[in-house]
Amino acid sequence: MALAGSRHLIIACDRCGRAAAEFSLLPASVKGEGLWQDRDRLERTDFIGAVTKFGGAEELTALFEALRSGDYEAACRFDIDFVAFHCWSCGKSYCEACWQIGPPVFDEGFYDYTLGTCPEGHEQTVDD
Repeated sequence: MALAGSRHLIIACDRCGRAAAEFSLLPASVKGEGLWQDRDRLERTDFIGAVTKFGGAEELTALFEALRSGDYEAACRFDIDFVAFHCWSCGKSYCEACWQIGPPVFDEGFYDYTLGTCPEGHEQTVDD
């Protein structure tokens, strides 16, 4: 199965209403950007940089649909980095500006992870 066309999704911040994350489901295309134009992909932007997931059309569509329907637990099973904007303790989604993002944690000189605290005071890993 090939992706038929692109789809776009914006998830609003539960605190301020700005975009917590934006998702683009993009088919392989000769008009894509960079080196990734020839592969189906799902891109997340607007939360601690961009994350791109490559895969088959069925898997990427299932992840996109889980995000669209707000089923973040299902989305987490595909790729936890795609739902880092969502606080697992209070069940709300927040934009990068509403999270208190801590400094990166390094292990033996290499990046390991970053913690963040949601507006309700819950701490979790927001980048790994």
